[in-house]
Amino acid sequence: MRTQQLSAAENIASRIFTPHRLRFSGRGQRLNARLSAARIGAVTVGYLGYSADVRLDNSTALDDYHINVPLTGHAESWCGTQTALATPTQAAVFLPGCPAGIVWAADCAQLCVKFSRVDLELELEGLLGRPLARPLNFTHAMSLTADSSRTWLSVLSVLCREFTHSESVVQRPMIGRHFEQLLMHGFLLAQPQYQSMTLDVEQQAAPPPKVVRTALDLIEGHPERSWTTTDLARDVGISVRALQEGFRRHVGLPPLTYLREVRLNRAHAELAASAPDAVTVAHIAMKWGFGHLGRFGTAYRRKFGVTPQHTLRAS
Repeated sequence: MRTQQLSAAENIASRIFTPHRLRFSGRGQRLNARLSAARIGAVTVGYLGYSADVRLDNSTALDDYHINVPLTGHAESWCGTQTALATPTQAAVFLPGCPAGIVWAADCAQLCVKFSRVDLELELEGLLGRPLARPLNFTHAMSLTADSSRTWLSVLSVLCREFTHSESVVQRPMIGRHFEQLLMHGFLLAQPQYQSMTLDVEQQAAPPPKVVRTALDLIEGHPERSWTTTDLARDVGISVRALQEGFRRHVGLPPLTYLREVRLNRAHAELAASAPDAVTVAHIAMKWGFGHLGRFGTAYRRKFGVTPQHTLRAS
């Protein structure tokens, strides 16, 4: 979106992020708004700038979690009773249920991230292996200079670059799900209070073999699903760390490595049973969750000693 009309900028940004009122915060302002946004699962990411001093006020309490990361300039914001000055070294975090607003400087351009409230809370429950006892609570100001924050910013930057390509692999559900989870996990682990919670979880003992067997059955029954370690842990009722320890002890492979092996076996069986003129290697690779054909070929050759094309031609 590019527009010089205040009402158009308000309407479009309200639809993508959250309903709000947009108005000039100074005299003699001339709007030149630019918005570019994309969604992947429970995550919306957008670039937004107004080239004018503006003020945004929420017309209703927020439904989701929002993080604004300035690339240039600054923005003064509030969420509930907290205030923050967002700059390239400090983001602003907005919580569901809170009234919020922003005074946005003309030289400020921001990456705006929205996490679905339900999905972000489910991700943390998966990391912890138990339901949350209370709603998530973050400080309004988020430092972007800590190592954990820089890691999260790196994932966000990669995702933004991928969104500029119409044929990006992140648009494929299995690949997109992993980026979605990386962004949510990275954000959670960048919050000091949740770092301590997840560190406590790492001390948990490995689960009994029957729990690991349940996870194996889920993988083997539906290897085509875009599984993540969090999904598996949630479905068997344990934490991510406990699941990883259980697989290490009872399987000898991490959960997603085991998933890749199952998918390779299924792809091999289908290639061996297919007519060469009826399917392509790329089609079968995509069907079984391999978004990068070159890496699929390398993993396949390492496991079976031949290329996927050789298996298909020999069928």
